[in-house]
Amino acid sequence: MVRGWTPDGKGILFASNRDGDGFWRLYTIARDGVMPSMLPFPEASTGSFSPDGTRIAYVPFAVSWDSWRHYRGGSTSPIWIGGLADSTLEKREALSRPDANNRAPLWIGETLYFLSDRTGTPNLFSHDLQSGRTEQLTRFAGHGIRAAAAAPDAIVFLTGGEIHLYDLALREDRRIDVRLTVPAPELGRRTVPAARFLERMVPTPTGDRLIVSARGEVLSFDPKAARAENLTRTPGVAERSAAPSPDGRWLAWFSDVSGEYELHVVPAGGSGEPRRVAVEERPSFYRELTWSPDGRRIAFSDKRLALWVADLGEARAERVATSSHIGQGEYHPSWSPDGRWLAWSQALDNRIRTVFLWDAREGRSHQVTDGRVQAEHPTFDRSGRYLYFTTSANARTATADDLDWGVMSSSLARPLVVRRLNAVVLRKGEAPPLLAIVGEPHPRARWEPVAGEVDVAGIGDRIVPVSGDERDFAGLAAGRPGVLFALVNEWPATPGADEDPKPVLYRYVLSKGGQPEKIAEGVVDFSLSADGSTLAYGTGGRGGPVVTMLASDAPADAESKPLDLAGLTVEVDPATEWQQIYREVWRIARDWFYDPGHHGQDLAELERHYAAFLPGVVRRADLNDLFERMLGHLSISHLIVGGGDQPSPGGPPERTGLLGADYEIDRGRYRISRIYRSGHPNAGNPLLRAPLDQPGVDVREGDYLLAIDGQEVRADRNLYSYLVGKGMKPVEIRVAADPAGREVRAATVVPLPGENTLRRMDWAERNRKRVEEVSAGRLAYVYLPNQGGPGYEELLRGLLGSLDADGVIIDQRYSPGGIVFDSVIEMLRSRPLYAYAWREGGDLPIPTNTVAGSKVLLINRQNGSAAETFAHMWKLAGLGPVLGTRTFGGGIGGALFSPRLIDGGRITIPNRASYAPNGTWGIENDGVHPDAEIEWDPAAWRAGRDPQLEAAIKAVLEEAKKVKRWAPKKPGYPKYP
Repeated sequence: MVRGWTPDGKGILFASNRDGDGFWRLYTIARDGVMPSMLPFPEASTGSFSPDGTRIAYVPFAVSWDSWRHYRGGSTSPIWIGGLADSTLEKREALSRPDANNRAPLWIGETLYFLSDRTGTPNLFSHDLQSGRTEQLTRFAGHGIRAAAAAPDAIVFLTGGEIHLYDLALREDRRIDVRLTVPAPELGRRTVPAARFLERMVPTPTGDRLIVSARGEVLSFDPKAARAENLTRTPGVAERSAAPSPDGRWLAWFSDVSGEYELHVVPAGGSGEPRRVAVEERPSFYRELTWSPDGRRIAFSDKRLALWVADLGEARAERVATSSHIGQGEYHPSWSPDGRWLAWSQALDNRIRTVFLWDAREGRSHQVTDGRVQAEHPTFDRSGRYLYFTTSANARTATADDLDWGVMSSSLARPLVVRRLNAVVLRKGEAPPLLAIVGEPHPRARWEPVAGEVDVAGIGDRIVPVSGDERDFAGLAAGRPGVLFALVNEWPATPGADEDPKPVLYRYVLSKGGQPEKIAEGVVDFSLSADGSTLAYGTGGRGGPVVTMLASDAPADAESKPLDLAGLTVEVDPATEWQQIYREVWRIARDWFYDPGHHGQDLAELERHYAAFLPGVVRRADLNDLFERMLGHLSISHLIVGGGDQPSPGGPPERTGLLGADYEIDRGRYRISRIYRSGHPNAGNPLLRAPLDQPGVDVREGDYLLAIDGQEVRADRNLYSYLVGKGMKPVEIRVAADPAGREVRAATVVPLPGENTLRRMDWAERNRKRVEEVSAGRLAYVYLPNQGGPGYEELLRGLLGSLDADGVIIDQRYSPGGIVFDSVIEMLRSRPLYAYAWREGGDLPIPTNTVAGSKVLLINRQNGSAAETFAHMWKLAGLGPVLGTRTFGGGIGGALFSPRLIDGGRITIPNRASYAPNGTWGIENDGVHPDAEIEWDPAAWRAGRDPQLEAAIKAVLEEAKKVKRWAPKKPGYPKYP
């Protein structure tokens, strides 16, 4: 990334990750294209030269002020001054305060100007390099300076949406009046395909139409004519979760036309004044809208873990259940055919999901399952005789199963989860659907509909298995009486930590024995008409789901044709739509943020303030920028803004190929100065397959690259221009030992789309060899590139191959995070408890895979999220010293669920935060502090040293002296008379 010119105008300053470890540093390159000279300042990506060009002031690491406006984490950003000749550093206290972020160093004469939030709001400061005097030059409050640039006599900066000029001689700033008329094609009204923004689809009771919720509108789609009618036409209002009443006369949805979400019920044609049900005094977000078959009531859930029932006759809503477990999520409400009974699945205080029944006539709830086995997805058979649900004895071993959250122990256990289909016989004396043990249809089972009492007394004793299937059931829905549809997660035969299951839709006809019939694969959503006669399901597609609609009793192998959704369109008025999205984002911030006090911010005032910027937004990307800026006041990590209906780039990007090498220019050619080697042969990551380090490829360091796919390669042209569009494609290269091309060799290679992974693991491999060399083989070195599947694989290979080492260095520097490595901490802290002696071979301790030696963890300021959680748990578990620099300070985590914006945009507001046993918030806005602070000094790095790794080797060897190896007393063999 280009950062500007060198002071003499002869060179270009740029940031690159071209060095051996793959991390960003500053470099210069002469404008005539000769070999760049290094400015080896770790992690630097912005900087300003001294007037004489001998020094540079730079920010070694910075987080965005848009995302963390007053961030006080481990990554508080100092300004360092480095000498270009020898990479020595000068750290001044005034420029490196531990409670402030600094930005945009601007070097003018002997004064360094910079932005800092040390007073709470980003302002302009100056620092006299001779006297050391630091002065605050502007005093903006609340909304400070976002960016700045310098001229010889002035500094221009941006604040509050205005451009200001600070006159250095007059020591005052003034606003620059800038008026621009810019093209605004994205503001034009247009028609868009609604399938891209589909939220919900439900067949009408007769199955002749499909009620679709998409892009905040409600549409009625005619499958035969392939046309849709927009029933709402409200671009500035969001209508969500629409569903038709069982008799087809009414439609219900949630609407925010009042400024908050309410339940609306309108005639099926969409016209007429809606009947409104204001759910509660403090409304929030609602979903799972489910009509009762008699049309009198509607059940739904909210984001506050509650289940509601709205009585349409009385126009009021009643809360019927509330869970204490954040993983509650959906309740999966299901009504009995007569509309009297509501079933749902609720997580109890022990976090076990349990099936309940609510009697609408009596207003009382009854527990059906015992609360010790996970029971989910209750679904009434349309005969009214049975209630189906799934059960699992081991689902709770995978916490992420209901949290949809990354924890390593859950990821490992998730593919092992087994669920079974069950039914409860609702009336005493009724026969179950299948005979016990043999699983054949029960001769006395009846499927004709019946209405009447549910015998709640002893109901748990009438639970019976349905089908012999053991699958990972993910959803149930009832077809006609005696027919059950099930969505199943089907895992690969050898699932890894990062493998996802394939969703498959099955049908069970219980009157025929309940053998599963596969309906479709890749199903992302499905629903049935009110009478169970019509099935609609969607499978994944590039422009939205591919929707199929068919009779629910159609043969499983019958050919089904997806619906033509070209006529499913919505007319969009972006300016009006963006106003709704703007309000929605503030409601999400209000209701999702983990702190009800929003870190002391007045959200209503912030909403009023930033609304003034909305009329000036002319691109959807600008709207996201506005969201980042305004939500930054929360001063929080893991705040994610993205997506939305933005113009497509016009085609897929061409992937430039990379050969995994460093080059130098010599005699008009590119000379290969270094070849990066492939990672471990067992590594599953294809990015570790170095193109020039493969069997049959005879390319050597020092060779000249002469041609790529027959095109001559010359150094007067950018090397990578010859590799555009060749990423992950076989290409032929020609090399020679000299630029004249004597003894030319050809090779077919597959260029990579990126080299970071290859370079970083090459760096880690060199570290491993260094540790083994210095310790004479006593120590092991394990690098964690991330806290995910690849990181877990690297850790297992490193640890399990070194269980006999005297100590281990676990290096997680530069790991951005991933999922919580709880199982790794348990592995590292485990100790043998007893041992087995065998007739042959050595004794075997139990547990077997224990790391007996000393342990040291290396961290740095680039560690974030789950990498910080790992370091935090390491310290709490007392596994050993932690060395390096304080971590990023972003350990709070994103939301488990939050609604998509109507145009597909995404706003993730953290709704959880970890805290330490000592009563502090632990990581967020502070980071994990090392036991010994050790910087990666650029001068040492330039000399080929790694001070942090050197300290780790010394520390782990010292710790090894304190560790007592497990040495059980082996008994003598018994002798019996």
